[in-house]
Amino acid sequence: MNAAWEELRSLVDDKCLTVGQSYTLTTGRQSEFYFDCKRAMLDGKCLGLIADAFLDEAARLSRYPKAIGGLTMGADFIVAAVIQRAFETGKPLISGSIVRKAQKKHGAGNKIENELPKGTPIMVVDDVVTTGSSTATACDAFIAAGYDIVGIVALVDRESGGCESLARKYDCPVSAVLRKRDFPRIEQGRDDKPEIEESTESDH
Repeated sequence: MNAAWEELRSLVDDKCLTVGQSYTLTTGRQSEFYFDCKRAMLDGKCLGLIADAFLDEAARLSRYPKAIGGLTMGADFIVAAVIQRAFETGKPLISGSIVRKAQKKHGAGNKIENELPKGTPIMVVDDVVTTGSSTATACDAFIAAGYDIVGIVALVDRESGGCESLARKYDCPVSAVLRKRDFPRIEQGRDDKPEIEESTESDH
Protein backbone atom coordinates (compact mmCIF):
# COMPACT_ATOMS: atom_id res chain seq x y z
CA MET A 1 0.00 0.00 0.00
CA ASN A 2 1.20 3.55 -0.65
CA ALA A 3 2.10 6.23 1.87
CA ALA A 4 -1.23 8.06 1.53
CA TRP A 5 -3.17 4.87 2.29
CA GLU A 6 -1.01 4.15 5.35
CA GLU A 7 -1.44 7.72 6.59
CA LEU A 8 -5.22 7.42 6.22
CA ARG A 9 -5.22 4.04 7.96
CA SER A 10 -3.21 5.45 10.87
CA LEU A 11 -5.46 8.49 11.21
CA VAL A 12 -8.62 6.37 11.17
CA ASP A 13 -7.03 4.07 13.75
CA ASP A 14 -6.24 7.04 15.97
CA LYS A 15 -9.39 9.12 15.51
CA CYS A 16 -12.17 6.62 14.85
CA LEU A 17 -11.46 3.21 16.34
CA THR A 18 -12.19 2.24 19.93
CA VAL A 19 -11.67 -1.30 21.20
CA GLY A 20 -12.49 -3.29 24.32
CA GLN A 21 -15.95 -1.95 25.19
CA SER A 22 -19.40 -3.20 24.21
CA TYR A 23 -21.08 -1.19 21.47
CA THR A 24 -24.53 -1.49 19.89
CA LEU A 25 -24.28 -1.16 16.12
CA THR A 26 -26.91 0.18 13.73
CA THR A 27 -27.85 -3.43 13.02
CA GLY A 28 -28.58 -4.03 16.72
CA ARG A 29 -25.61 -6.34 17.05
CA GLN A 30 -23.13 -6.00 19.89
CA SER A 31 -19.48 -5.47 19.06
CA GLU A 32 -16.22 -5.16 20.99
CA PHE A 33 -14.91 -2.52 18.57
CA TYR A 34 -16.42 0.54 16.94
CA PHE A 35 -15.53 2.88 14.08
CA ASP A 36 -16.83 6.44 14.51
CA CYS A 37 -15.88 7.53 11.00
CA LYS A 38 -17.56 10.93 11.32
CA ARG A 39 -14.51 11.94 13.37
CA ALA A 40 -12.31 11.38 10.33
CA MET A 41 -14.73 12.94 7.87
CA LEU A 42 -14.92 16.11 9.98
CA ASP A 43 -11.14 16.50 9.89
CA GLY A 44 -9.77 18.37 6.88
CA LYS A 45 -6.64 16.29 6.44
CA CYS A 46 -8.49 12.98 6.75
CA LEU A 47 -11.24 14.11 4.42
CA GLY A 48 -8.73 15.01 1.72
CA LEU A 49 -7.12 11.57 1.99
CA ILE A 50 -10.56 9.94 1.90
CA ALA A 51 -11.50 11.86 -1.26
CA ASP A 52 -8.30 10.76 -3.00
CA ALA A 53 -8.84 7.14 -1.94
CA PHE A 54 -12.39 7.07 -3.30
CA LEU A 55 -11.30 8.64 -6.58
CA ASP A 56 -8.69 5.88 -6.86
CA GLU A 57 -11.44 3.31 -6.31
CA ALA A 58 -13.57 4.98 -8.99
CA ALA A 59 -10.68 4.76 -11.45
CA ARG A 60 -10.44 0.99 -10.89
CA LEU A 61 -14.02 0.38 -11.99
CA SER A 62 -14.54 -0.96 -15.49
CA ARG A 63 -16.97 1.90 -16.11
CA TYR A 64 -16.10 5.28 -14.63
CA PRO A 65 -19.03 6.73 -12.66
CA LYS A 66 -20.64 10.01 -13.58
CA ALA A 67 -22.17 10.20 -10.10
CA ILE A 68 -21.34 9.26 -6.53
CA GLY A 69 -23.95 8.88 -3.82
CA GLY A 70 -25.26 7.05 -0.80
CA LEU A 71 -27.51 7.14 2.22
CA THR A 72 -27.44 10.14 4.54
CA MET A 73 -25.42 10.66 6.58
CA GLY A 74 -22.81 7.99 6.19
CA ALA A 75 -22.21 9.09 2.61
CA ASP A 76 -22.70 12.86 2.85
CA PHE A 77 -19.15 13.95 3.62
CA ILE A 78 -17.58 11.40 1.26
CA VAL A 79 -19.78 12.52 -1.62
CA ALA A 80 -19.07 16.22 -1.08
CA ALA A 81 -15.33 15.65 -0.72
CA VAL A 82 -15.04 13.48 -3.83
CA ILE A 83 -16.93 15.80 -6.18
CA GLN A 84 -14.90 18.77 -4.93
CA ARG A 85 -11.59 16.89 -5.28
CA ALA A 86 -12.47 15.72 -8.80
CA PHE A 87 -13.19 19.31 -9.80
CA GLU A 88 -10.07 20.85 -8.28
CA THR A 89 -7.71 18.19 -9.66
CA GLY A 90 -9.11 18.19 -13.18
CA LYS A 91 -10.37 14.61 -13.03
CA PRO A 92 -13.58 13.66 -14.89
CA LEU A 93 -16.37 15.56 -13.19
CA ILE A 94 -18.65 13.61 -10.87
CA SER A 95 -22.05 14.74 -9.61
CA GLY A 96 -23.42 13.86 -6.18
CA SER A 97 -26.75 12.40 -5.09
CA ILE A 98 -27.87 11.71 -1.52
CA VAL A 99 -30.67 9.34 -0.48
CA ARG A 100 -32.81 10.49 2.43
CA LYS A 101 -33.86 7.97 5.08
CA ALA A 102 -37.43 9.23 4.67
CA GLN A 103 -39.02 11.21 1.88
CA LYS A 104 -38.91 14.96 2.48
CA LYS A 105 -42.28 16.17 3.76
CA HIS A 106 -41.98 19.73 2.45
CA GLY A 107 -40.75 21.54 -0.63
CA ALA A 108 -40.36 19.19 -3.58
CA GLY A 109 -40.75 16.11 -1.37
CA ASN A 110 -37.47 14.61 -2.51
CA LYS A 111 -36.35 11.10 -1.61
CA ILE A 112 -33.08 11.67 -3.49
CA GLU A 113 -31.34 15.01 -3.31
CA ASN A 114 -29.99 16.08 -6.71
CA GLU A 115 -31.68 13.24 -8.57
CA LEU A 116 -29.92 12.70 -11.90
CA PRO A 117 -31.19 11.41 -15.26
CA LYS A 118 -32.14 7.75 -15.68
CA GLY A 119 -29.19 5.63 -16.74
CA THR A 120 -26.60 7.71 -14.88
CA PRO A 121 -23.72 5.41 -13.82
CA ILE A 122 -23.23 5.81 -10.08
CA MET A 123 -20.72 4.61 -7.51
CA VAL A 124 -22.56 4.03 -4.23
CA VAL A 125 -20.55 4.81 -1.11
CA ASP A 126 -20.82 4.42 2.66
CA ASP A 127 -18.60 5.07 5.65
CA VAL A 128 -18.83 1.65 7.34
CA VAL A 129 -20.28 -1.64 6.10
CA THR A 130 -21.32 -4.36 8.56
CA THR A 131 -24.25 -6.29 7.09
CA GLY A 132 -24.63 -3.87 4.18
CA SER A 133 -28.25 -3.03 4.99
CA SER A 134 -27.78 0.76 5.03
CA THR A 135 -25.85 0.67 1.77
CA ALA A 136 -28.56 -1.54 0.27
CA THR A 137 -31.19 1.06 1.19
CA ALA A 138 -29.32 3.59 -0.92
CA CYS A 139 -28.79 1.14 -3.78
CA ASP A 140 -32.48 0.25 -3.90
CA ALA A 141 -33.45 3.92 -4.02
CA PHE A 142 -31.00 4.64 -6.82
CA ILE A 143 -32.18 1.63 -8.83
CA ALA A 144 -35.81 2.68 -8.38
CA ALA A 145 -34.88 6.13 -9.72
CA GLY A 146 -33.21 4.60 -12.77
CA TYR A 147 -29.52 4.93 -11.92
CA ASP A 148 -27.03 2.30 -13.09
CA ILE A 149 -24.87 1.09 -10.18
CA VAL A 150 -21.32 0.47 -11.47
CA GLY A 151 -19.66 -0.11 -8.09
CA ILE A 152 -20.03 0.08 -4.32
CA VAL A 153 -17.22 1.37 -2.09
CA ALA A 154 -16.99 1.65 1.70
CA LEU A 155 -14.45 3.55 3.73
CA VAL A 156 -14.30 0.68 6.26
CA ASP A 157 -15.43 -2.93 5.85
CA ARG A 158 -15.97 -4.58 9.23
CA GLU A 159 -15.61 -7.93 7.42
CA SER A 160 -18.92 -9.23 8.72
CA GLY A 161 -20.17 -10.40 5.34
CA GLY A 162 -21.77 -7.13 4.24
CA CYS A 163 -19.57 -6.47 1.21
CA GLU A 164 -20.04 -10.01 -0.04
CA SER A 165 -23.81 -9.73 0.41
CA LEU A 166 -23.89 -6.47 -1.56
CA ALA A 167 -21.83 -7.99 -4.38
CA ARG A 168 -24.29 -10.88 -4.68
CA LYS A 169 -27.37 -8.70 -4.53
CA TYR A 170 -26.30 -5.99 -6.98
CA ASP A 171 -23.90 -7.95 -9.20
CA CYS A 172 -21.28 -5.22 -9.28
CA PRO A 173 -17.77 -4.66 -7.91
CA VAL A 174 -17.74 -4.02 -4.15
CA SER A 175 -14.61 -2.82 -2.35
CA ALA A 176 -13.42 -1.00 0.74
CA VAL A 177 -10.57 1.43 1.31
CA LEU A 178 -9.88 -0.10 4.75
CA ARG A 179 -10.79 -3.44 6.31
CA LYS A 180 -10.96 -4.84 9.83
CA ARG A 181 -7.76 -6.79 9.17
CA ASP A 182 -5.90 -3.49 8.66
CA PHE A 183 -6.28 -2.63 12.36
CA PRO A 184 -4.19 -4.95 14.57
CA ARG A 185 -5.61 -3.41 17.77
CA ILE A 186 -8.93 -5.15 17.09
CA GLU A 187 -7.40 -8.61 17.22
CA GLN A 188 -5.27 -7.63 20.20
CA GLY A 189 -8.35 -6.32 22.02
CA ARG A 190 -6.61 -3.21 23.31
CA ASP A 191 -7.48 0.45 23.08
CA ASP A 192 -4.08 2.10 23.39
CA LYS A 193 -3.86 4.28 20.32
CA PRO A 194 -0.82 4.51 18.06
CA GLU A 195 1.19 7.69 18.12
CA ILE A 196 0.94 9.62 14.87
CA GLU A 197 3.64 12.06 13.88
CA GLU A 198 2.40 15.46 12.78
CA SER A 199 3.03 15.89 9.06
CA THR A 200 4.69 19.05 7.84
CA GLU A 201 3.18 18.55 4.40
CA SER A 202 0.03 20.12 2.99
CA ASP A 203 -3.31 18.48 3.79
CA HIS A 204 -3.52 17.66 0.07
